[in-house]
Formats: sequence, structure tokens, C-alpha cells
Amino acid sequence: MAPTWGISGPAFLALWLLLAAVTIVVPHLVRATAGRRPPGRDPDRTVTPAQLGVLAGGEDRAVAASVAGLLESGRLRVDDSRRLCTVVGPVRPEDDPQLSDLDVRVLRDATTPRTANALVAATRRADEVGELTDQLVARGLLHDPRAIRRRVRRAWIPFGLVVVLGVARLAAGLGRGASVGFLVALLVVAGLVALATRPRSTRVLTPRGQATLADARASARQVRPPVGAGMSGAAPWVGAAALLVAVGGFAAFPDPELAGLLVPPIALGGGGDGGGFDGGSSCGSSSCGGGSSCGGGGGCGGGGCGG
Repeated sequence: MAPTWGISGPAFLALWLLLAAVTIVVPHLVRATAGRRPPGRDPDRTVTPAQLGVLAGGEDRAVAASVAGLLESGRLRVDDSRRLCTVVGPVRPEDDPQLSDLDVRVLRDATTPRTANALVAATRRADEVGELTDQLVARGLLHDPRAIRRRVRRAWIPFGLVVVLGVARLAAGLGRGASVGFLVALLVVAGLVALATRPRSTRVLTPRGQATLADARASARQVRPPVGAGMSGAAPWVGAAALLVAVGGFAAFPDPELAGLLVPPIALGGGGDGGGFDGGSSCGSSSCGGGSSCGGGGGCGGGGCGG
């Protein structure tokens, strides 16, 4: 029997696999090259820690930076169950000019005691976090995520055409009674690989955004406390907790004991006690005390399993 489309099964499989591999990589290249636009620019040193968090790690990091600043200022505290809760003060969060809109949202969400991860998860989709992204786009530090998403989606079109080619070959092979086991397996594997490796983040920094983040990381290295140091003594990192967490996550909180309470125990091999903040607080039903807490079907004959 003559080969389907005049191409032998093994030859078609090799060609199709090459096309699939190339087109799966295209969306990643499109996303990776979106931010490479020379020339670079001077950093923007007026960004807030929460905005830096978006640049460094996305929405979750922005919320983490806000949490760190509120912990250091005493507006949040950690109870004995490793949960964060709002500290009641003389001024309502909405009336405090020193708090950002995101800070106010975090304090509202923390009126019910939550772990650090739960608090971040509860706040990451808030409008106040989305506004940070819009601000960074307007300041030329971040590419518009919607535009990046559209570009990545268009970049998947070549892979879709390759899949259509494979399905057409499969249908033609089945119609001729040819062996198509390997082709079916390749279609399934390629689809799973594309699904598992698809770019998920649309956060692409502009050259100025990259310079701003690099400058912030350099500043964080200058104020990062030495191993074993806390926040109690006079030190340059006092007041920089939000910056450190913005660029390094909760593990970079300057008080090591409190950092151990913010990061899940599984990530640190267990957390310690202490590292909390004093003062009265309201935590819903809980009180915040002084402690812190390839297979193929069929055989391959002379036609090859590629239809």
C-alpha cells in the first residue's frame, strides 16, 4: 500500500514532531522577548514597596510587601497560632493618611485571623492590587498584561495548525486502514506538554522597570540584616521590612523569628516562637497575645504507525 500523502509513517512522525517542538517554544520566545527593548533607562526610585512587589513577584508579592510594612508599624500582629490579625488603633485604617488603599484592604481582610499565605490569597485579586499593575503600566515600568496575553495567544496559532495537520493525517490514515498508534501517542503527548509548559505569567517588565527592580534589589542588599540579627537594635534595616519582602518574599523579613512564622513550616522545616508585637488587638473570635507565632496502539509494520 502506498504511503498516505506520499510520505512514509516514520518520515511524517519525525517531521510532525519537529514542527510541534518548534511551535511549542514560540509562545515562550514571544513572552521572553517582549521586554527586551533597548535602550535601558534610569530607575524610578519613587515606586512604593507594593509596586516593587508587583515588579519582583506579581500580585502575591505586592500583598506580602504591604503585610510586612503593617507588621513592622504594629498595625498587624501574629498570634500564637501563626495567624495575622489587625491591631485596633486610635485611628481607623480608612482615616490614616500613612496607609495606602492596599494597606487598608489588608487590614480589613485581617480582621478575621488568617495565616500569611491565606491573607495573601484572600487579597491578591482585590481591586487595590489590580490598580498597582495599572499604575506601573502608566509609568512605563510594566508592559500591559492584556497586550502580552494577546501576543502569547496569537503565538499559539502555529502549534494549533500543527495539531490540525496531525489530526488530518490521523483521519487519512484511519480511512486507509494504516497503523496510526505512534501518531495518536505523539498527539496526546504534544498536547499535554503544551498544556503543562504554557506561559502563565503576563508580567513583563519594560527596560525601565528592569532597571528599577535591579536598583531596589541593590538597595535591599545594603540594608539586609546580618544572619542572627533582629529588629530590636538601631540598624539601617528598621523601616525597610516592606522593601525587603517586596524583593525577597516573606523569608526576607528582617526579624528572623517573625519570618519563620510568616513562611509555612514545610518551607523552613518548622518555625519558632516569639517575634510578635505588643499592644491590644481585636481578632474576631481569636485573641492575639504577645507571642508570634508513550504508549502506542498496535504494531508498526512497514508503514510505520504514523498513518
